[in-house]
Amino acid sequence: MEWLSNFFTHEPLSIAIPVIVIVSIFIYAARRAHCKHVERIKKIDETYNPKATFRR
Repeated sequence: MEWLSNFFTHEPLSIAIPVIVIVSIFIYAARRAHCKHVERIKKIDETYNPKATFRR
């Protein structure tokens, strides 16, 4: 465990920066997907007419 504590004391940014970048990419992707989903749901709600009669 000494090698692990030495690694963290010498180069803490070598782990922190890539982790922050990866987490940021996932947050951005999730936000973008959420916004697209909300737009799609709004479009469906706007075109939905409950009084329309469907014939088969």
